[in-house]
Amino acid sequence: MVHNLATQPLARSFRDTQIASAGGRFMVLAQSTSSEQTAVLQAQGTTLRVAYIRPDQSYEGWGLHVWGDVKQETVWAEPLKPSRSDDGALHWDVELIPDQSKNNFDHWVGFIIHKGDEKDAGGDVLKVGKQERELFFVAGRKAPFYERPDLAALPPGDLTKAAAHWLTDNLLGWRIAPTGDSGAARLFKLHWSHSAGLHISGTGVEGSDGQIDLQVPGGDLAAHGGGEALKKFPHLDGCTALNLPASALDQIPRLITAQLALSAVEQDGTPVDGTGVQLQGVLDHSFLYPGRWGNWLHDDGSRLGICVWAPTAQEVTLRLWEGPRGGQATEIPMVRGSQGEWAAEGPAEWLWRYYTYRVRVFSHWSNQVETFEVTDPCSRSLAADGARTQIAVMDDPSVTPQLWHTEERPQPLPWTDTSVYELHIRDFSASDNTVPGTHRGKYIAFTEPHSLGVNHLKTLQAAGLTHVHLLPSFDFGSVPERPEDQQVISGDLSRLPPDSEEQQAAVSAIAAEDAFNWGYDPVHWSTPEGSYASDPDGPTRILEYRLMVQALHRMGLRVIFDTVYNHTFHSGTDGVHSQYAVFDKLVPGYYHRRTEQGDLCTSACCNNTAPEHAMCERLIIEDCVHWAQHYKIDGFRFDIMGHLMLSTMTKIQAALSKLTVKEHGVDGSKIYIYGEGWDFGEVSCNQRGRNASQLNLAGTGLGSFNDRFRDSIVGGSPFGPIQFQGFASGLATQPSAFTKDGMSREKQLQLLLEYTDLIKLGLAGNLRSYEIQDAKGSSKKGLQLRYGVQPAGYASEPWETVNYTSCHDGEILFDQLMLKSAEEASLSDRIRAHRLALGLVAVSQGVAFFHAGDHILRSKSLDRDSYNSGDWFNRLDYTLHENNFGVGLPPAAKNRESWDWKRRLLADPQLKPGMQAIQESQEVFLELLRIRYSTPLLRLPCAHHIHNQLTFLNTGPDQVAGLIVMQVTSADVLGVDGTSDPEYARLVVVVNARPASCAGPLPDGAERLELHPILANSADPAMRGAHADRHEGAITIPARTVAVFVERR
Repeated sequence: MVHNLATQPLARSFRDTQIASAGGRFMVLAQSTSSEQTAVLQAQGTTLRVAYIRPDQSYEGWGLHVWGDVKQETVWAEPLKPSRSDDGALHWDVELIPDQSKNNFDHWVGFIIHKGDEKDAGGDVLKVGKQERELFFVAGRKAPFYERPDLAALPPGDLTKAAAHWLTDNLLGWRIAPTGDSGAARLFKLHWSHSAGLHISGTGVEGSDGQIDLQVPGGDLAAHGGGEALKKFPHLDGCTALNLPASALDQIPRLITAQLALSAVEQDGTPVDGTGVQLQGVLDHSFLYPGRWGNWLHDDGSRLGICVWAPTAQEVTLRLWEGPRGGQATEIPMVRGSQGEWAAEGPAEWLWRYYTYRVRVFSHWSNQVETFEVTDPCSRSLAADGARTQIAVMDDPSVTPQLWHTEERPQPLPWTDTSVYELHIRDFSASDNTVPGTHRGKYIAFTEPHSLGVNHLKTLQAAGLTHVHLLPSFDFGSVPERPEDQQVISGDLSRLPPDSEEQQAAVSAIAAEDAFNWGYDPVHWSTPEGSYASDPDGPTRILEYRLMVQALHRMGLRVIFDTVYNHTFHSGTDGVHSQYAVFDKLVPGYYHRRTEQGDLCTSACCNNTAPEHAMCERLIIEDCVHWAQHYKIDGFRFDIMGHLMLSTMTKIQAALSKLTVKEHGVDGSKIYIYGEGWDFGEVSCNQRGRNASQLNLAGTGLGSFNDRFRDSIVGGSPFGPIQFQGFASGLATQPSAFTKDGMSREKQLQLLLEYTDLIKLGLAGNLRSYEIQDAKGSSKKGLQLRYGVQPAGYASEPWETVNYTSCHDGEILFDQLMLKSAEEASLSDRIRAHRLALGLVAVSQGVAFFHAGDHILRSKSLDRDSYNSGDWFNRLDYTLHENNFGVGLPPAAKNRESWDWKRRLLADPQLKPGMQAIQESQEVFLELLRIRYSTPLLRLPCAHHIHNQLTFLNTGPDQVAGLIVMQVTSADVLGVDGTSDPEYARLVVVVNARPASCAGPLPDGAERLELHPILANSADPAMRGAHADRHEGAITIPARTVAVFVERR
């Protein structure tokens, strides 16, 4: 999932003091104590003036992010620029949507003032009425003022922030000077209140149950015992070190259950600052719990144990239920242990009953002591919609398919033999009429032996496909799980015009309540999603998930589980009582990554988790082991893997490697792991430690998606205009009007040759060490080639590269080529470009990755982000009758700004492929897949063999642009250490991206080259024109074609 930076942070709650002007006209309203309440701004007109004041007058780089009832919402990466900067403040003019379009003239507008990912002021959604003046934000404060405040009169500090960090039992850090302007040491205190009564007045922090004088060694963390803590929290380097006195250490277990604040005052008692306290460090240092958690049956079968880790809770009660909803709960007080765990025991008769926890705990997000009802984060089974945890035993016969423990599964493969088909569970069968109606969109659709979908997977497997990657299938919160709660479209959308707005309107109207979502909205990591089960209540989801895996294994396909450990669907910022904020109800603020000031990090899209925190990391590691052991998962794909620390990923590898066939039924050492190694947000450039991003992965064995390969083939990137062209889409060879307008012919050619170098590197496994002759004629290793400002090559071994051109994110490949191709390009031209893009993946070294339906020209009607676009726009048609292009304008939420030109494409009947074109494209893809598995030369097992055996022709400044010639020679022919092919002495791949046939150089000594026998009778009639002529010393292939030639022994 290629995520954009956060675009709509959700409202948070806050508290502060009232401040009124002399005239009494303007005031800061009493700030809300629950997330449902909002500040109110009286406004008139359609322009709202927003000012931002910083005491330090340092304004460079700060911008305003706005959303809601405004004429133009901002993108996080492109905040609104100030309209003026004077009188010691920044000013913005925010245009609101017209009053007459609002009910009672009220507007709801969200504001955040930020610099990059650093947020400073705002964060709430404000109700804007019909009378208006000006809105003022002050640095470090969430709440607005309604007249310009006197900074000198503001209370010193803000308890809605948490800029102090309790790192070990006796060490705290705070980025504040330990001395005042006079050089005199400041006094620091730790305050606490078990009733959340702390507040700041003009005299400092008040309302405490007690306070402790902290010791001030007079320097930063690095100089005063914080070295280990800084390894874990490197972003705190430079913070002032503060020490808890030894006499107070025994109070820590009780202190962490209270509202906490640190205050700083001058020697004369003048208050300097006050802030809340983050506890992640001390919780890891002093309350790390290694014991069992979740629910389990004791070995003797007589008793059940239930345990939850909640060290900051004041009280935890187990609420036991007979069924998934309704009824009367039996309440059982839980007993707190020394490491913050709360435990209860009961009879074996509790098995398959349901439970929740009632937790009394202080929440930083509301600054209140809250009483929460919450499920177990270690849940293995659930009631519908995750409302209650069910006590479950994974080896119970009722959830175990026949032959589950004895039936052979597909044998592990060398990782470079892997090819992946990315598939959404609902897409697979939702529109398949050969599947019984009650099974469509469900796990058990995979068990239908004669369905179109199953037969299609069998065909792909017979051609060589090895793995099916299932989009998220853990419990997620964005779909109602009970069929009776799911909305469906009424009416026949198929009768509407291909460029109509009506289809998207119908889909969008029920998008939040239908049965479709990609599912990147995790709530319970360890439980299968209930909407894909025939019964979302209880253990049916366990059994049917296993039946799905078993069915795929019986087809000869291995199963990859899509993990989303980088964020959760909800947190306390989405409303502290949200049903889906499981982590933040148990240990508020711990499981999520926070800024130094205590705000939630949202760069991953929403509520970033903090796998660097020990108990969060433990949960993730154990979850991977759980899916591998109990569901026989063969591989893991990590969403936004770069937001996890590399140490976490290597621990996952180590934990999986301990699984053995004899003891666990799984050889965990053969499980393949790959993910999105993107480097951005608060973790970029190792700001929070060495993260699992592309440039850190070399030598780990972890795979990463090759965006260099993708962008060079199709053009541009997911973050630029979709019209940017690439190697396959016509850059320099058949440029579009967009390309001609924005780029000279010379620049087009230069960029095409740079893209070609990156594609060659990708074909060679994107190795850091592989050397090519670049477009300028220089010999460069992959690490020296550039992809923007980064090195292009990042892999040490080919299995660390996952080559692809399309996935679920962004426009699907067919739609990209519709949008990028030159206006005069025919449908046939675009289809050939499409096949070429897929063909490059099929003949590349490393892991080959394909999105479901790409091989049959699948379209999403030009939708740029179909995560919530329903079955209508995500339809996958295995009848091959049509490809879903031209089923209406894509949903307005992500596409409205491009409707005008998308409308022209969708309305053109000459651009909609028929059944023959779809069938032919499938056959061409299957041919290339069979070729990949017909020879080990396209699946070289290591970098050493690639170095020895793979070379490129047609290189340097004199190369024919748009033509790639790759030769892989059998090791025994070369007399080198490597991979030998018993049938072929050499293999030559020729890729022609040009709009006409083209000739390339014949490799030296290749006098007996012939078209690969699979292509000799290709479904593509144009392939007959491909030939090698030893007399002319040239290989000729048709336009927009990937051809493979071999030299038989």
